[in-house]
Amino acid sequence: MKKTTFLFLTSLLLTVAGCKTQTGYAPGSDAGYAIGKVLDVRGNPVEGARIVATNARTTTKQVTGITDANGNYRIKIPSGAWKMSGELERVYHNRHFTLTLHPDHPDVFTGQDGVVCNFEWRLYGPKTGSTDRFYGGEVRINKDQHSQIADIDNIAFTFTPVSPRIDGSTADPETVSCGPQGTSHYARISDIPIGQYKITALYRPTGQRIYLRAGNDGAYSADGSVITEFNGTTRFSSCINCLTIEYTDRLSPSNSQRT
Repeated sequence: MKKTTFLFLTSLLLTVAGCKTQTGYAPGSDAGYAIGKVLDVRGNPVEGARIVATNARTTTKQVTGITDANGNYRIKIPSGAWKMSGELERVYHNRHFTLTLHPDHPDVFTGQDGVVCNFEWRLYGPKTGSTDRFYGGEVRINKDQHSQIADIDNIAFTFTPVSPRIDGSTADPETVSCGPQGTSHYARISDIPIGQYKITALYRPTGQRIYLRAGNDGAYSADGSVITEFNGTTRFSSCINCLTIEYTDRLSPSNSQRT
């Protein structure tokens, strides 16, 4: 019986020494380090991403690393409890964006154990640990004062990419609507991949064309469409990685685009 117990404990210790645990990786050749790789959704390595280990008790205490040409990083982690995060800086159509990366190991780990945490550059989807924050940008919708249509949630918006998106990928058109009135998503469309789009709109109950313009000034085009793109990540801005469009169901000489 003693021999059997000894063999079982030996086997258990060897297993723990070489396998991933719930808090990271058990001590081994990478003990004391955070290591990993950053890829985009197509599996390409992402160079220049900033990877951050933040102390779980004191968020002002951080250690950082930058991914190499192969998307790899390796950071020496001090003792204590830590959490991993990552971000990417990109310039798209002369606008600066700071983009959050998706970690596959968002849990707390110890500096003694270290961790293997890989990241993915996602264009859309909920951020880690959140149901109302997204990797995509936000579209804010304003009603023109002359429009007779007020139920914004009954307007269908079609986003057609007119150039590659921020990660260089292409995509098909997508038709979406905002959330229902009385919710935080009313007059807002969340989680649209950062890109440049031709946007068109229809009023669902009647199929009527809706006219759009960027921001809240300028002219509406005769076909109702607008080509626009997202603002970047600007300090002190209330519209970070977002864009604003305004709509109306009728044109007038003062707001229509002359041809």
